Amino acid sequence: MGTEGYSAALVAKIEYAGVHQESFRKAAENLTYVGDLAISSKHVQRITERLGRERACQRDQQVAQLQARELQPAYHQPPQVVAVHVDAGKIRLRAEDRQPGVREPHWADTKVACLQTYTAVPWDHDPQPDPPALFLDPPRVVRLCQEMEQVRSNPATRPRAAKAAAPLLAETVRERPERLVRTAVATVQGTEGFGWMVAAEAMRRGFYQAARRAVVGDGGNWIEPLGQMHFPGWEQILDFLHLLVHLYAAATAAYRDLGSRGTFRAWRLYEPLLRAAWAGQVPQVQTLLQEHLERLGPPPARAPADHPSKVVSLVLKYITDNAGRMDYPRYRQEGLPVTSTIVESLIKQFNQRVKGTEKFWLRGGAEAILQGRAAYLSEDGRGLDFYAHRPRGPPAGRNRLRLTA
Repeated sequence: MGTEGYSAALVAKIEYAGVHQESFRKAAENLTYVGDLAISSKHVQRITERLGRERACQRDQQVAQLQARELQPAYHQPPQVVAVHVDAGKIRLRAEDRQPGVREPHWADTKVACLQTYTAVPWDHDPQPDPPALFLDPPRVVRLCQEMEQVRSNPATRPRAAKAAAPLLAETVRERPERLVRTAVATVQGTEGFGWMVAAEAMRRGFYQAARRAVVGDGGNWIEPLGQMHFPGWEQILDFLHLLVHLYAAATAAYRDLGSRGTFRAWRLYEPLLRAAWAGQVPQVQTLLQEHLERLGPPPARAPADHPSKVVSLVLKYITDNAGRMDYPRYRQEGLPVTSTIVESLIKQFNQRVKGTEKFWLRGGAEAILQGRAAYLSEDGRGLDFYAHRPRGPPAGRNRLRLTA
């Protein structure tokens, strides 16, 4: 028991409620009605954030061990197939003056990684040479692209279509790698700090000893440097769903000047682009885009973002920049994932706790709550294992680390 009279089991319940309910107020209500514990929302917040800071301290200790080349895998048997899926979300922060009320609200990035292990499925050929039917069905493609475009224009939401597409993508493959165990890393720190956190987690789980290894991302300009620094020699894979959205945007932009008459021609362009990309035929994709860019002419110097020539030009650059991460037939043959849907889903699970119209976090509080959320979203039991090694003492307060009888 700590000086506040809470057992370790009760502290764990308070933290669990604090990181799973949509707010500290809801957590306190849940503890009152379900756990028969009368506790204020402010006290739930103090305890949850203190425990989150302790988890962050453990994480930072592992990073320091990695940097000193002292961190060792926690398991003797390395996994067979692994992938590190990375992406960025959004969170709203406020001024750090700690005065009551919200001052200087602003959006900030959260960096999230999903470290996933898979079973090894041997293939001597591409197990799915044809694109999924979902990607060639006009209404579903339009809906998918619209929802993902809405995500980009409204940072208060994240992709839902990508998550829904995952099982449809897999339906046509009779035998496929099975997902085993995932763990999560999340932070409001920048790319450099995030990269070390992900590398430490990968080292701890033995990912560097796996037979097949991949980093999967949406092509953001921060992902390649992270992969080169911390995961050299791994397969760098461009998420196919983000590629699909870019290809459809280029196809529709190429015939926008024809209005409704251009819809059929746009699809006639999109389909060969999609098939070539699925087959890993990057030069064919580039050639098709280049032909239409020449037909449209170069974009004006001050062209708006939605100018047809500018859209096609930017998509062509996106393809060129990511050409080395589009060998999808080989990735499928080696049992590696070609989409980052699982990290998209993971970000949505983080957002259920940290995002909302009334949520404006201090940076320290956001970092703390992300650590507790990541622990319980990880599938290796670390959420509760944390308490088996935690020193006894009050979960919040100046005497936190003083051992009690």
